[in-house]
Amino acid sequence: MKQDVQHYIRYYNQIRLHSANGDLSPIDFELSLSIVSGLA
Repeated sequence: MKQDVQHYIRYYNQIRLHSANGDLSPIDFELSLSIVSGLA
C-alpha cells in the first residue's frame, strides 16, 4: 500500500496534466519557464 501511495503522489505532483499550467505537467511547465528565462 505504501508503494501505491508513493506512485500516486508522484503521478499527481509530477506527471498529471494541470489545467493551471496550460495542460502541462509540472515538470514540463518548469522546463518551459527555465528555457524562456535562459536558465536551461
